[in-house]
Amino acid sequence: MKIIDRYIIRNFISTFIFITVSIQFLSVIIDISQRMHRLENNQGSIKEALIYYYPFWSIWLMNTFSPISVFLSVIFFTSKLTHNSEITAILSSGISFRRLTLPYLISAIMIGGVALIINYYFLPVANKKKNQFHYQYLLSPRYKNKYEKNQTISTQISKNEYIFIQNFSRKKNIGKKCVYQKFNGKKLIYILKSKNIFWAKKHRIYIFFDYRETIIKKNHDSLNIGNYKIKKFPITPEQFLPEEYIAETMNIHELKKFIDTEGNKKNMNMHLNEYYQRTSLPFSTLIFTFLGLSISTKRKKGEIAYNMIIGIILAFFYIFFIEITKTYSNKDYIPSYLAVWLPNVIYGIITLLFYRNRSMN
Repeated sequence: MKIIDRYIIRNFISTFIFITVSIQFLSVIIDISQRMHRLENNQGSIKEALIYYYPFWSIWLMNTFSPISVFLSVIFFTSKLTHNSEITAILSSGISFRRLTLPYLISAIMIGGVALIINYYFLPVANKKKNQFHYQYLLSPRYKNKYEKNQTISTQISKNEYIFIQNFSRKKNIGKKCVYQKFNGKKLIYILKSKNIFWAKKHRIYIFFDYRETIIKKNHDSLNIGNYKIKKFPITPEQFLPEEYIAETMNIHELKKFIDTEGNKKNMNMHLNEYYQRTSLPFSTLIFTFLGLSISTKRKKGEIAYNMIIGIILAFFYIFFIEITKTYSNKDYIPSYLAVWLPNVIYGIITLLFYRNRSMN
């Protein structure tokens, strides 16, 4: 690796870190000022928010706006090189524009690879902490009542298992009039009914109170009655009653398993969008690196300010474009994979045209 490669990689990554931290810092200040009254209404404090919410919220924000951070980093750093005639000197020394791309590509792969690992495994943990605090202290009264309201559960646990609960309290983890059924193919082989069901979160078990258990056999059925019975299921009440953001809290393997298990249900596009986006956002790092490089290596009057404005417009339009396509996907107008990857495809084509035009000049 040449000195110029190390120089570009070092400055690219350091600029990316600086811009990312700056965005987090400003976003936290703005968000606190807007949510202060809601924290007070729900008996929360700014100190608790800074410890238990914003560190995890910042990870989510960093992931969401990572394409913008990468794009602005490339434009800001490369525009300075262009303004100082360093790019001209590099190209005049016999290094081709395509060769100049190599350290940018290495940097983008490094940032994208880290982002991919975070998306797959660490972001869900951060989202659990973030959402837990959000539901407790930051919900509006309207949504708080809706969140804590008893709900009816009717869901498939596995290929051959189903559960039905008439009223389940998310706040107390208690449900009434529960029926659990198990099939062998299309044949019903087991029924468990109870007046109440309790989710013991600490031990991750379900307790059926005042139960009647029926085991259906060929010759005769056997009936058992008791005060309580303990069972384990592979999913939690949060998955029984999936929230808008429940997909955020699953790692890539848990999310894939949940989609496979619940795939026959309607309104699964929200989960599919999250599944595909775990890969598409890190991949967009490559696209925005090449696009930023192509834009910022052309000399213009007031080039740094001009390039930054163009970069901000294109990057925010990308995020807006993703949200629009995901909204249409959630309404089942377009498939999830198309909704999530279409912005990358369109921006990839734009990048290819910009890059080809720049490399030929």
